[in-house]
Amino acid sequence: MWRTITIIGAVASSLVTVSAATRTSPIIGGMAGAERFAIERAISSAAERLERPECQRLLTDFTDPTGRTLAENLDDLGKTPVQFFHALLWVDDRDTPCCLRRGTLAFTAPGHRLIRVCGRRFTEVTLSRPIYGDAIMIHEMLHALGLGENPPRSRDITRQVLARCS
Repeated sequence: MWRTITIIGAVASSLVTVSAATRTSPIIGGMAGAERFAIERAISSAAERLERPECQRLLTDFTDPTGRTLAENLDDLGKTPVQFFHALLWVDDRDTPCCLRRGTLAFTAPGHRLIRVCGRRFTEVTLSRPIYGDAIMIHEMLHALGLGENPPRSRDITRQVLARCS
């Protein structure tokens, strides 16, 4: 619990000094070594994928619970997909119940920009399947833009990300 509070505090204080628009590297809290490498690699590759028009079509493939497309939500923020993606915050939350469940690699709540990554599991899976790691990062960005889950099912979201952004 205290570890999470400390990480969130450190991330929040760094936001005060660095504007998201000028930041070129992601804010990643609580990760080092292979886990940090895997996260940074996936974020960098996902951002490159988000520059492609076909990948950006994801933003009209999905809607938030009010029926608005994610593209409309992004337009309201006045950001490009890549700018919004770089404004997300990534923290290792490997010991939470969500991360202890089999299969979860990362999670957030709709509309929240703090993405919690299950560091160990994410690294194990994505170092052998890098494109899947990229898809997970984009999947979480869609939630940050307001996409709920169930419906659509998590695997359907990731499948659509893979189809549009591969």
